[in-house]
Amino acid sequence: MTHHSKLDRRRGGRPRARGFAVIVGILAIALALAACGSSSSSSTTSSSSSSASSGSTGSTATNAAPSSGSGAVSAAAAALTPYKSLPATINITTPLKSAPPKGKTFIMLGTNNPSNVIVQQEMAKLAKDAGWNFSVVSYDPANPGTFTSAETTALSKHPQYLTEAGLPLTASQIALAKNAGAKWILDSVYPISVSGDVIGQSDAYAQDALMGKIIADYFISDSGGKGDAVIEHVPSYPILDGFTTGFGNEVKAHCPGCKTTESDITIPDLVAGKAPSTLVSALRSNSGANYLVFDDGPFADGITSALSAAGLSKVKVIGEAADQAGVAALKNGTEAAWTGFDPGYEAFENMDMAFRDTEGMTIPVAQEAQQPTQLLTKDTIGSTTNWSAPTDAESQWLKLWHLG
Repeated sequence: MTHHSKLDRRRGGRPRARGFAVIVGILAIALALAACGSSSSSSTTSSSSSSASSGSTGSTATNAAPSSGSGAVSAAAAALTPYKSLPATINITTPLKSAPPKGKTFIMLGTNNPSNVIVQQEMAKLAKDAGWNFSVVSYDPANPGTFTSAETTALSKHPQYLTEAGLPLTASQIALAKNAGAKWILDSVYPISVSGDVIGQSDAYAQDALMGKIIADYFISDSGGKGDAVIEHVPSYPILDGFTTGFGNEVKAHCPGCKTTESDITIPDLVAGKAPSTLVSALRSNSGANYLVFDDGPFADGITSALSAAGLSKVKVIGEAADQAGVAALKNGTEAAWTGFDPGYEAFENMDMAFRDTEGMTIPVAQEAQQPTQLLTKDTIGSTTNWSAPTDAESQWLKLWHLG
């Protein structure tokens, strides 16, 4: 079973089509830029404080949750109730003062990753509806130098707004846009400071933290408060710490009978396709483990067959942001639970932030940083092959913008 990329959602788009080379290129840029001025980040998940050492095939750290109050299982089950139904409304409710003023220019620094292209296409359509100019300046995610070059090209078109997905910006890149009179709206970037000429972000760390909490509540309730989980994690992608931290904190606070072990995957091992074998080894080292948790849906690529070959088919696969393969696995029962995530939704949030800034309105930063989600299981997945919600999101957004 092949899972498709979510990291250029960091990224954006559906269907999610993946190439690990593209993912690794994006990760490499994130690391390079972080080394050039962004602050570093390490996982603070309650289940582990370890990180993979350079060149290793994976490292693990184990912690059992401390004692907490009774009723953890019922409380976890109750916490899941709001997430079992398909979201019906978008997360922004305040309409614009009027339709956006025409003639503004919004440029995306994009890649040819199919999911990134979906966001490009959606933003182009929305910009046309608003009478705005939109274009894409491409860069090579495997070559960090092309990003700054692409920014320079984009600024030569005199945009009011710029966006990109996944790359922590350096101070010089932010200053370059500021000096040209442009503002940044970032997508799936961490660490980030929304201030000054970075006016907002979509798909933030908090989004991953929420999905971590949801999956933790599923883990607690489904296991009867006695689950034993191996958590896959790629420490080199800081935004994913949101999921592992959210998951770990919820388990630590509410499930004294649960156990978690983090298995860190290095980028070289990820691109080499070694994640399944590393995780199988982690499961074998912890014979009591009955759940395997993924901090990104596409990283489950190959895990179903690997578990079957290892005689571990009874281990339940759960995690954040199901891709199309994950949805199919829920339907056939080979995977147990995922959260829903639609990267195309980010295009609406990116445009909404620009529209509000143009009209001098306050941008609801916390709301724009997240999107509706759902707990996806065999019981809740329905007939969809590619999760997206709300189903009428576009008409709801256009109404807020006085364009529908």
